[in-house]
Amino acid sequence: MTQIIDLSRLPAPDAIEPLDYETLQAAFVARFEAAWAAARLIDPSLPTWDVGALETDPAVIASQAWSYLRLLDRARVNDAVRAVLAPLAKGTDLDSVVARIGVQRLTVTPATDSTAAVMESDERLLMRYLLAFTRPAAGSAERYLFEAYTAWPQLLHAAVIGRAIHGRRGDTDIVIAGPGGRDATDAEMALVRAAVTAASVKPEATSVAVLRATRRSYAVRGRILLPPGPDAETVRQEAQARVLAAGQERMRIGAEVPSIYLSGRAYGLSVVRVDLAEPAADIPAHPYTIPVPETVAFTAEVAS
Repeated sequence: MTQIIDLSRLPAPDAIEPLDYETLQAAFVARFEAAWAAARLIDPSLPTWDVGALETDPAVIASQAWSYLRLLDRARVNDAVRAVLAPLAKGTDLDSVVARIGVQRLTVTPATDSTAAVMESDERLLMRYLLAFTRPAAGSAERYLFEAYTAWPQLLHAAVIGRAIHGRRGDTDIVIAGPGGRDATDAEMALVRAAVTAASVKPEATSVAVLRATRRSYAVRGRILLPPGPDAETVRQEAQARVLAAGQERMRIGAEVPSIYLSGRAYGLSVVRVDLAEPAADIPAHPYTIPVPETVAFTAEVAS
């Protein structure tokens, strides 16, 4: 399975400066004191400035305005740095970054007379941008993935499976799943197939097959125990929402869904215990299968 760097874990570059209003104001006051002392050496008739602790002193008021404007200036510099870095750029800034290597944001749903077009998300655009660096490598897993995601913008997930998994020399299987883990239609399959078998993408001596992922639907059912006080229905619905989100995060071709992962996500501040009835065991990983959570249902009981 192709792994892509989780850019959310990258530390902020040193070029992005932490912003601190109090530090800027303190620096202004210290500099003003030094400048005033120097001025008094030249003109001893100037009074001593010892009212820096007064919020109403004109110099302190000036320091507040100056510090605020400098904070805005530094924030603008930070924004300019983010705008040119792919992991941090958003919106049209990201559009400009990815255009450097000929990638552009896709239209997911065309506009109609009454609705605006739905465009590719920043996250998906960034993923295709990273995959695009391998475009010169015909037959690479990343090249196949880039072409598949570009050909079908609604594609939920794709996996490239080769000899190391299926054992067939010279064969590559590209497994795809549509939104919500649904089966791809014949037309959608044709789009992806045409893209990944183009002459510049598929090496001549290889065979590439585009396959629908096998849906492995499962239900999550169980009981949550909560202490007296919180509204049981609210706690139950929140637990169900967390577990559903957890299942959707694992809705990837070849992913395993451990039962303990689901029960663990059911816990919240008001949940004392979770007893999971389904699934009774882990949902095992299979390279051609996508696990799809269909139903999440808990009962809530108040501890005596």
